[in-house]
Amino acid sequence: MLPAPYHGHSPAMWPFDLLRKLSRGPDVGETFRHFIGCYLFGFEAEGEQQPTYIALPSNLKWLEREVRQYLQEFVDEHPHADEVPAIQATLADLPQRLAAHVAGGMGEPFLALPGVNLFIRKGMRERRKENGKYAE
Repeated sequence: MLPAPYHGHSPAMWPFDLLRKLSRGPDVGETFRHFIGCYLFGFEAEGEQQPTYIALPSNLKWLEREVRQYLQEFVDEHPHADEVPAIQATLADLPQRLAAHVAGGMGEPFLALPGVNLFIRKGMRERRKENGKYAE
């Protein structure tokens, strides 16, 4: 009798899977050891060499919540700023804009404002532990 077909990776393939995860990182929401793939949400200001990270959410729902909160706080704190109309337009259809940005590869800024670009990229971060167990 012939053995049942094997539908997974061959045992010889696991080093290549490991190398892929180490070099590329896990996909958003995917875990690898004590890391998890996430979105990097932040901004790059003109004249600054390093970006500022606002949140590192591990799913699209959390990303939407973080972006909405950040933009709404800006509008509330600076209601007469020149950027407010562009931010309000973004907030009005945020789920659609996020979905399009994530599907488009995230190479361009999520929102370009005078002097600052808000970005969303893919990356990874360490997983949180609570009471000795990962909590994501």
